[in-house]
Amino acid sequence: MRKKKRVVIIGGAGVIGTIIIPPLSSKYEIIILDIDERLPKEIYEFRKVDISNYKELIKNIPGNTDVLINLAALPVKLTLVSDDEFRSMVNVYVIGSYNVFLAASQLKIKKVVFASSNHVTGYYEKKGKSISGKKITTLDYPLVDNVYGAMKLFAEQSGRLFSEKHKISVICLRIATVVEDEINFLLFNDRSRRTILSHKDTVNIFAAAIDTKIKYGVYYAVSDNPENPWDIQKTMDELGNFTEKNSSQILN
Repeated sequence: MRKKKRVVIIGGAGVIGTIIIPPLSSKYEIIILDIDERLPKEIYEFRKVDISNYKELIKNIPGNTDVLINLAALPVKLTLVSDDEFRSMVNVYVIGSYNVFLAASQLKIKKVVFASSNHVTGYYEKKGKSISGKKITTLDYPLVDNVYGAMKLFAEQSGRLFSEKHKISVICLRIATVVEDEINFLLFNDRSRRTILSHKDTVNIFAAAIDTKIKYGVYYAVSDNPENPWDIQKTMDELGNFTEKNSSQILN
């Protein structure tokens, strides 16, 4: 009998994937799908996949998968984008995200964890500070600050529909700032001292999302940093106290 949950990480060759996969692989059976082939194939099972191609995607998701994690990403554009850039983003964040939910429903996969973004409510945050005088919550009306955030919002809402109609647990994590080199980034980027999601907390929150029994939820994923602009009380109440290392502790 298979004891470990089988977790398929889409976009696992990116920054978040390279952070979470090594520690999670001791607890879960990890399979990586990505269009990029940077991860060492001798360590992890890897399948090259373009998630905008539904047939290719569904063919490469192994049987008996318990959880899909969608980390698929492009370099983030924080302004309005060109036509070519827009089409590339649509392929990943709109068509690709929808395809992942559709594949989960067709294959009877019980859970999708979706890497959303703080840019879904980016209008309320400037330089890592809330402009409303209070913490930004998931109850605040979504007001995006870029095209990227708008597409992430589409995916959150698509996930809600699939969760309601196909009995899929969908957990959307509005991720803050995740970088490879935390210390140097914190030293030279003032905003990140308030917005970083540390490597330790990144692993913790994805593990919590994998294991939770909640049917649908949207949560801010940010460490408990000084002056953090987003409310993480709901995250901790429903997913558990995931935050162990904040920006001050990284720098000390």
